[in-house]
Amino acid sequence: MFSLEGRNALVTGAAGGLGSAIVEALAGAGANVAVTDLDEASAASTARAAAARFDQRAFRAIRCDVTDEASVRAAFSAAEEALGPIDTLVNVAGTFHAVRFEDMSFAAWRALLACHLDGTFLCTRQALPGMLARGFGRIVCTSSVAAAGGVAYEVAYGAAKGGIDGLVRSLAREVGGRGVTVNAIAPGYFDTPVNVAKPPEEKTLLTRNIPVGRFGKPAEVGALAVYLASDEAAYTTGQIISPNGAFTYGSADLESR
Repeated sequence: MFSLEGRNALVTGAAGGLGSAIVEALAGAGANVAVTDLDEASAASTARAAAARFDQRAFRAIRCDVTDEASVRAAFSAAEEALGPIDTLVNVAGTFHAVRFEDMSFAAWRALLACHLDGTFLCTRQALPGMLARGFGRIVCTSSVAAAGGVAYEVAYGAAKGGIDGLVRSLAREVGGRGVTVNAIAPGYFDTPVNVAKPPEEKTLLTRNIPVGRFGKPAEVGALAVYLASDEAAYTTGQIISPNGAFTYGSADLESR
């Protein structure tokens, strides 16, 4: 079950903690992977690490600015030249900026939405025509618990992720009868570099709000991405799936600042 043998995937934001874990999980299930990131050197490092573990898979590191239409188009062209038609897209690329709403500049608001929401739109729009032409495709986007419950000081981030949720639900209805599924993973707190770097007291406070008693492991998101990319997930579409250890903020977002 859950074999991706012979499949070609493209992952954005693939050099990050969750992105690199998804690259490894897809490759472990049999896929060839285009490893794209704004930081091409880090993308190359991720691709080399995956190739060392999965020497029978093909990898291609590609620089991609998901906010730039020409860059997205070029990245997909390079990926398809190296691997073949892209049948699996995982949109992970994103950025993060916590600030009081009254102090947020319009430029900061636009930059965050451009990366998360515009980037998801541009990459999905680039991938979709080929998937529809072949009658098969898997699109996995990245949302967040911030979109479901709201988080103080992360208004732009929550708004961007909420937009992704709407895109997923609507597009899934539009293309569901043509062989393409569209879903989102909405992670809670995971052991990624940005979270590992949090002050100990903040991590302790957040962990008290996670009944499982720990932050998630990036590989756990990778496993979910594999499922959503698999043939077994053909009936799963339009869903926002949140691996979060039953996390609820309570007042954690307020007490930590």
